[in-house]
Amino acid sequence: MADRKESKVQRFQTLYAAFLLAGVTAFLAAGSLFGGSGPEAAENPVWRPLLHTRDHAVLQLGRDSVRNVYVTDERLLPYSVGYDESVIAASAQAVSDYAEAVSVPVYLLAVPTSAGIYGDLLPEAAPLVNEHAELDTLARQLSSSVVRIEAESWLSTEREQYIYYRTDPCWTSYGAFCVYRTAIRRLGANPLGYDHFIISHFSDDYYGRLVQESGYREVKPDLIDLFYSDSELPPKSVTALRPDGTEQLSSYYRQSLAKESGDPALVFATNSEAVLHIETENQNNRELLLITDRFGGNMTPFLLRHYHTVTAVNLELAQAQKTDWQALVHNGSTAYTQILVLCGADTLRSPDFSAAMQLTKQLLPYEDQQPEQDKGDPA
Repeated sequence: MADRKESKVQRFQTLYAAFLLAGVTAFLAAGSLFGGSGPEAAENPVWRPLLHTRDHAVLQLGRDSVRNVYVTDERLLPYSVGYDESVIAASAQAVSDYAEAVSVPVYLLAVPTSAGIYGDLLPEAAPLVNEHAELDTLARQLSSSVVRIEAESWLSTEREQYIYYRTDPCWTSYGAFCVYRTAIRRLGANPLGYDHFIISHFSDDYYGRLVQESGYREVKPDLIDLFYSDSELPPKSVTALRPDGTEQLSSYYRQSLAKESGDPALVFATNSEAVLHIETENQNNRELLLITDRFGGNMTPFLLRHYHTVTAVNLELAQAQKTDWQALVHNGSTAYTQILVLCGADTLRSPDFSAAMQLTKQLLPYEDQQPEQDKGDPA
C-alpha cells in the first residue's frame, strides 16, 4: 500500500515537473528576445528565478545535466563524450618534437580534470570521456625524450579532500600541493611539508567555469586559497613579458586585479598573463620554463620555492592573444635547466594544444631553417 502511494507521488511529481518545464520553457523562449536566455541571464534578477525553476524541473525529470554541464549532489562536472585518438597522438608528438628540439630535460605532467577523478558520481549511462585511458594513450605515444610525471593516482588517493573545485574542472591549491610533493621529487628537489605553508583564504564565493557555462548556481561556491611559505621571501621580481614590452607586477598573487575584475581566479598571475617571468631569492641556478594552462596557476607558488627563476607560459592565453610565446622565452636571455609541460587532460585532448606547441624558428633544427636552394641547371 505504501509503495502504491509512493508511486503515485512520484508520478505526480514527474507530471508536475513536465508541466512546469513546458510552461517555463515557452515563457523563456518568448523572453529570449529580451535577454532571457543563455548563461548570462542567470545574473539577471528578473530571469534568474525562472531559470532556476526550469533547471530544477529538468533535473526532476531525470536529466543529469544542465546545458551540457553534469549536476551531482556535490559538484558540477564537465560534459565530455570522448576523445579523438588522432588528436591525442598529435599532442604527444608535439611534446616529443619540442623535447627533441631543445637541449634541456623536458617533463610532462598531465592532470586529470574533476571528471577524471569524480566521474563515478554520475550514472553509468552518462557519456563521459575515460581520462584514465586517454592519459595512458598519451603516455604510450611520448618519445623517450620526455619524462612523464604521473598525477592521477595521487589525486585519486586524496579525492575525499578538497582537491578540485566544485564549480570548475581545475584543481584547488591543495590539489596542486598533493601533486607537487611527488612532482618536485621527479624534478630533483625535496618538497616542503604542509606545515611549512601559511594558508590565506582569498575568496569563499568563487563560481567557476562550469557555472559560467551552465548558469546553474544551486551548488556551494568554492574557496580560493593562497599558499605562502613560512620561511621563503616573496619573489624578487614578477615581470609580465609581452610582445610590446614588459611590465613589473607587485606580486604573483594579484589580489587587486581579482577583486576589481570580479573574477577571483585572476588572483593567480599566470591566469591573466600569457608569459610571466619570476625571479626569486634562491641562488641555486635552477631555471624552470613552465608551459601550462589554468592548472599552472595553483602550482606555480610551490615551484617558486625550488628555482632561481620560473618563466610561465599560459598556452590558452598565448593562443587567444596570438602571442608568439616561443619568441619571448627562447630569446637567449635565460638558459633553462628544466622544462615542465603541465596541462589538464581537456587541454591535451584539444587540437589547439598541438597548434600552440608548434615549433617556431627559435627551435627548428638549423638545417630546417635554411631557405631551399635553387635547383636549376648548373652554370
